[in-house]
Amino acid sequence: MSKKIAVSYTACLLLLILSPSGPAQDRTTTLTRAEIAQAVDRVCQLLNRFYVLPEVATRMERHIRGRLEAGAFDQTTEADQFMEAMTRELRSVCRDKHLAMFRGANPDEQRAEDRDLKRLMERFDSRKDHFGLDRVEILAGNVGYMSVRSVMYSPEATEAVSAALKFLENTDALVFDLRENRGGDPAYMAYVFSYFFDKPTHINSIYWRDRDRTDEFWTKATVPGKKMLDVPLYVLISGRTFSGAEEFAYDLQALKRGVVVGETSAGAANPASSWVVYKDIRIGIPLGRAINPTTGTNWEGVGVKPDIEAPADKALEAAMAIAGPAAEERRARMRADLAAAYGEFQGDLKRAEALFQQKKAEEAEALVLSSLNKAIERDVLDQSSINRKGYEFLRGGGPLHGHRPLQGQCSGLSGVGQCP
Repeated sequence: MSKKIAVSYTACLLLLILSPSGPAQDRTTTLTRAEIAQAVDRVCQLLNRFYVLPEVATRMERHIRGRLEAGAFDQTTEADQFMEAMTRELRSVCRDKHLAMFRGANPDEQRAEDRDLKRLMERFDSRKDHFGLDRVEILAGNVGYMSVRSVMYSPEATEAVSAALKFLENTDALVFDLRENRGGDPAYMAYVFSYFFDKPTHINSIYWRDRDRTDEFWTKATVPGKKMLDVPLYVLISGRTFSGAEEFAYDLQALKRGVVVGETSAGAANPASSWVVYKDIRIGIPLGRAINPTTGTNWEGVGVKPDIEAPADKALEAAMAIAGPAAEERRARMRADLAAAYGEFQGDLKRAEALFQQKKAEEAEALVLSSLNKAIERDVLDQSSINRKGYEFLRGGGPLHGHRPLQGQCSGLSGVGQCP
């Protein structure tokens, strides 16, 4: 293909892409009685088809049609007033905070380039917002802190949170701040929680009415970094904490893996999608139901109840009051465990020396190797300390001085470490 033909082909393709796919959508400002009746019909159809609890959908239809017949919307000609009134009436039956009418562009009437530009800007803004991570730092007492504004799941989001947890992996307690978080994807929680559970753990399920299917969410067996299995966790919530952010707190609380601090959250558990009702008027309808495997229920309508109640603006202070001592206790326990492991290692070396003196070289060598491997697993030794210990033995600084080097290594430590 010549360059001239290629350029012509590309130009034609761009013309197809850039050609408007439909007229720019007008803003609906007023509604006639006939249009309101049409909108009510459409809402009832959508509720009966998608709302996660069919019996509640039936009650909402009965209520909203009754209100229409009673003339409740006769004086509601403004589109915004109608959406507010419909949301209020529907929630009087179900109290579902994901259920709402709002203004939003009809995707079928948007220009293709408008949709593409919107997606491009959303992706750009996600980078600018660090994929939901607002602040990551180490507070007093070696307490880690992550302010998470969104729990939207994506490869970029998991990379960002992995980097943040890598930075915080040596802290002795960890605070997740979700006070301003409005929600996201259960897959995000499954990924983040993988750092805090040893084995795959079932954290949540969602039943989808439209698919008649239940999806389960489990933590992963491995993560790109170090797991923080015994690090105390604290989750800050407020009345603004919503949806998936509430799940974050609810799941950890149910599994007794985290302490929730702050105010009772919003109480929006059922995930939703949205549909066009009339022109640019849309409705969000919950079509899924969260089912926690531990409690068998969720936080819909009641919110997540904190373990420690505190005003939202005092929640971090309240959490630090217990996180600081917990971090100190963990650090002291780890130091004691490390000292005990070191003492056990030294005892094994002395027993190995006694075996050498009894001419039981093979048994002594096996004991040394097993004790070295155990010491590595318990963080008593690393590569450099193993080699240093070997050279100490060779120079006469260790309990095995005077005995033949163990086979296979220049440092006399067969099967462990590397020669420099």
